[in-house]
Amino acid sequence: MDETLLLPEVKQHYEALPYPPRNPNDEKNRLVKTTGDNLDKLNHYCFNGKRDFSSGFRCLVAGGGTGDAVIYLAEQLRYCNGEVVYLDMSEASRAVAEKRAAIRGLTNITWVTASLLELPSLGLGKFDYINCSGVLHHLESTEQGLQALVDVLQDDGAIFLMLYGRYGRTTVYEMQALLREYLPASADIPEKIEMARKLLDHLPKFNNFKRDLDAGLWGHEMSDDGYGDEGLYDLLLHSRDRCFDVQELYQLIEPTGMFLADFVGRDRRFYDPCNLVSDVQVQRRFKQMKKRQQQSVAEKLCGQFKKHEFYLTRKKNSRSTLNDMDNVMLLVDEMEGQHKILSESMMPPKPITVTYKVKRYEEKINIKGTAITKQLFFYMDGKTPLNRIFKRIKKLIPGTKTSEIKQELSDVFEVFSSRGWLYLRHSGVKKRE
Repeated sequence: MDETLLLPEVKQHYEALPYPPRNPNDEKNRLVKTTGDNLDKLNHYCFNGKRDFSSGFRCLVAGGGTGDAVIYLAEQLRYCNGEVVYLDMSEASRAVAEKRAAIRGLTNITWVTASLLELPSLGLGKFDYINCSGVLHHLESTEQGLQALVDVLQDDGAIFLMLYGRYGRTTVYEMQALLREYLPASADIPEKIEMARKLLDHLPKFNNFKRDLDAGLWGHEMSDDGYGDEGLYDLLLHSRDRCFDVQELYQLIEPTGMFLADFVGRDRRFYDPCNLVSDVQVQRRFKQMKKRQQQSVAEKLCGQFKKHEFYLTRKKNSRSTLNDMDNVMLLVDEMEGQHKILSESMMPPKPITVTYKVKRYEEKINIKGTAITKQLFFYMDGKTPLNRIFKRIKKLIPGTKTSEIKQELSDVFEVFSSRGWLYLRHSGVKKRE
């Protein structure tokens, strides 16, 4: 490993406090599912739903930490002729990740200890997919780090990035500034943690960060039953922490020739300002803006984006669409396998209600209960292509027009896909078991 490419304080940090803290024995009971690494989601956004993962798919987790993303990807590719490459500068973090993989019996992971900036010279080859979550904003040059990733990406490949958001972390940066002034420069890591906790326990009640804590924010990151000292240090005492607003993200991406395919976090629908303001005249003004400006305005309206999670692709239009009638529909996350239950619970013309939760945000969504929508839910099975669904609905409901099915399908798809529940995959792609 070329030590000259590392920030010494950052390496020391992650050798002392591997992040996020994980107990390898927990692998016997649960699988951590990381945001960008669900292969059905990846296929939908980045490969037009047509990527077959059954053979030769190569993934890189750049900044693998204690292993969440690498374990999740390796599990999904367990019975495929694929490879997941773990890359991280921290030997302590790698040790945790390797123990987790060993407990699961995963053998499709290649382990590399090196700096992300060394990628072009490591001889690891090209990758179909790269995960780099929470890493680039800790480098001396985020721009150089992103270019290193692009240099080892296949021509038709995709990248998932997570970078810190400017507005949602405002109080964090206020507290970081306070602690930089408060803590003695000579203090070691344990001393800094102890002194920081003491100060946090005695913040005035009107302090902005204290108000966040009282409202339920950041507590898990620092509490004993959450990420503990590792979380506190990563959140408030990190030696290198850069944040981005939407416009800065585009400025970062543009020189690489990549395209921002879409934001894909649980709060992705709030990057559309029309989902934040209900007034028709205000929405009309939003719709006059280009997408980039809409997202920038939405970020400021929302004010809660603590991080930006998004895919990058080399081609502009990489997402599956309803226009491809050979696509199948599949539900994921908490809706996975619920298509028949949703269909059977619908008693036309009565609507059904589903609940959408993102941390403290909860939303009751009414889905109109029509005979067409009932059938659409029934066929969200990941098997039946849209053209066959249309034929079956016309047979079951005589007199139904194609335009009617298209409209109801569009309405349902908008509600479910915008909340990360529904994706499309080409029917020619073999379903992974």
